[in-house]
Amino acid sequence: MPRLRSPLVILWLLAGLALPPALAQPAGQPALPIAGAPASRPDTPPSGLDAELFYQLLIAELQRRHDPGAAYSIILEAARRTGHPELFRRAMEIALQGRAPQAALSAVREWRQRLPADDEARRTELQLLLGLQRVREAGPVLRDWIRATPAPQRPALIAVIPSLLARASDKAEAVAAAQTALEPFLREAPTSAAAWAALGRVHRQAGDDEQALHAARQAIQADPRAAAGALLAVELLERRPVEAEPLVQRYLHATRDATDTDPVVAISYAQALAERGRMAEARAVLQHTRTARPDERRRLLIAEARLLRDQDQPQAAYDVLTQALRDTPDDPDLQYELAMVAERTGRLDEMERLLRAVIARKPDDANAYNALGYALADRGVRLTEAKALIEEALRRAPDDAYIVDSLGWVEYRLGNWPEARRLLTQAMQQRPDAEIAAHLGEVLWMMGERDEALAVWRQGLALDARNRTLTETLQRLGVQP
Repeated sequence: MPRLRSPLVILWLLAGLALPPALAQPAGQPALPIAGAPASRPDTPPSGLDAELFYQLLIAELQRRHDPGAAYSIILEAARRTGHPELFRRAMEIALQGRAPQAALSAVREWRQRLPADDEARRTELQLLLGLQRVREAGPVLRDWIRATPAPQRPALIAVIPSLLARASDKAEAVAAAQTALEPFLREAPTSAAAWAALGRVHRQAGDDEQALHAARQAIQADPRAAAGALLAVELLERRPVEAEPLVQRYLHATRDATDTDPVVAISYAQALAERGRMAEARAVLQHTRTARPDERRRLLIAEARLLRDQDQPQAAYDVLTQALRDTPDDPDLQYELAMVAERTGRLDEMERLLRAVIARKPDDANAYNALGYALADRGVRLTEAKALIEEALRRAPDDAYIVDSLGWVEYRLGNWPEARRLLTQAMQQRPDAEIAAHLGEVLWMMGERDEALAVWRQGLALDARNRTLTETLQRLGVQP
């Protein structure tokens, strides 16, 4: 639940005064991550704060802990009279504190009716409905929001609907909500492809691949050059390859002569092909994708190098990146990628030189510090320097589980096993990952906690049975979990 605003903040807002800097941006204010949705709010009505209203609001805040129902009623009545959004929000917060979700929803709905153009009211109602698992009721809210959004921004808003509905416990309700929200936009040319793709993704989340495939066909038929339907088809390749792959190829054919196409479909399709052992086709897809933008061309080259590296072809990846750097020798992103494959091919001095060049050009790049520190720690050399580099990375990205993993690994190399176990357990909890499981399992194994180590390794294998670090760790220790 968001941090509640204090009575002082409410009264300052109603008085129409400028908030002090410390109160101007309270942390934790709820906001749904709606990409492309308009962020502006209409002018709020005059506060109408007089002595009587001031006294009522103060009484309501004083009563909040002892009689939240009375406090809610007073604040909501004030919101009705003034039309001030902060009071509607405050009534909702008091209701939630008092475990009265229906009252909270009533306050938010009155807020939206009073201020129909207020995006925050829409966001808050949607957030509350989804949090209460009243998913079907979210459909009309989403539909109205799309209608209120300027036409150029509608596809972006439509695209995030599947992620908003992904946590619904009742997947049939999620499908019904998406159908209600998207129905008017399935037939409109500017939004048809995006709407069909979003609906198909919700069907896929519900386990209905047949309807998802139908939606992908409709999306590509509506606009063969729109990426949304092709991306959905890529997602369906795993379970419906025969039907889905022609849809992806139709998109690639429709965009083959374009130089302004986002390469995201080509990259996703190439990854899917590589996972199926069709590496030559995967590389061909990337190499034949045209783009006039240098940054997009770089994305394609990096994608090709990563596919080669992941398929245990580091020398081929090294060749691709070396050729790319001849054209742009100071590109830090290419330098970073080349450093990663230089390490895989045994060019350790070159790896260090490249990473230090990246740090010099991008001193806030946590990944470069972490990569160099981890490489030193993994080789068991210059461990004090390795730890300092990883700590510097963690200072720049304190919530990155992979950097926490690196710090745990260097602590293990330094012989600080209990601290290594603590950090690696934290990293695994933050982000379950096969490589982190390899490290944590090894520490547990060396500390004599064999059963716990085996359980962690099994979890890692379930996440990625082909992970190089995990498989090498098990082979080195002679373990078969």
